[in-house]
Amino acid sequence: MPDHGSAMPSTLGESSAIARNDANLSEFLLRYGIVLALIALGAFFAWRSPVFLTTANLSQVLLQASVNTIVALGMTFVIITSGIDLSVGSTAALAGMVAATAMKTGLPLIGVVVPWPVAVGVGLLVGLIVGLGNGLLITRLRITPFIVTLGSLSVIRGLVLIYSEGRPVFGFPEGFNAIAGKTGPFPTPVLIAAALTFISWFILRFTRLGEYTYAIGGNEEATP
Repeated sequence: MPDHGSAMPSTLGESSAIARNDANLSEFLLRYGIVLALIALGAFFAWRSPVFLTTANLSQVLLQASVNTIVALGMTFVIITSGIDLSVGSTAALAGMVAATAMKTGLPLIGVVVPWPVAVGVGLLVGLIVGLGNGLLITRLRITPFIVTLGSLSVIRGLVLIYSEGRPVFGFPEGFNAIAGKTGPFPTPVLIAAALTFISWFILRFTRLGEYTYAIGGNEEATP
């Protein structure tokens, strides 16, 4: 009869080494799996299309990804605290629509057209108010973040449609349009996203706010 037991690790040390290797591989894939998948995806598209790796195409890819990157940076802080926010897309749409109309047709309820930097500030203020409202409902009323943000997603999306009447806004001032232009060889939104990425990394890595963010995710009740 064949000795099936001979295929098994002969010593406890060998079993431990195999277990450590499996754990290291799992940790590596968990940490860098997304990067590997992105590299594989890029290689596939480069193979399928001769224009994928051109400067013009990569610039467009980065430009389109910059908006999602900026939104994802805020979500990073939320997810680290073991929370979730489903309303970020609708909030960004509302903030953008308010800013756009403020520089084109006037501030909400006032009708006064403002310079584009002020309009951008108003849009950021709208996003801040929405986030503060969600935060208060979650922390003070103890409502589950999923429920709060799912409800605010629908409400905010409806407000955007009502406020805009389903019409796009276009024809912005030159100063504002410059934000969507280029700074040297790079699209300006990409540079803004890169700067915000560095700032977010610095906050999470070197500041007390970052420490508290990780601590809340680890144990909310034990965090002062």
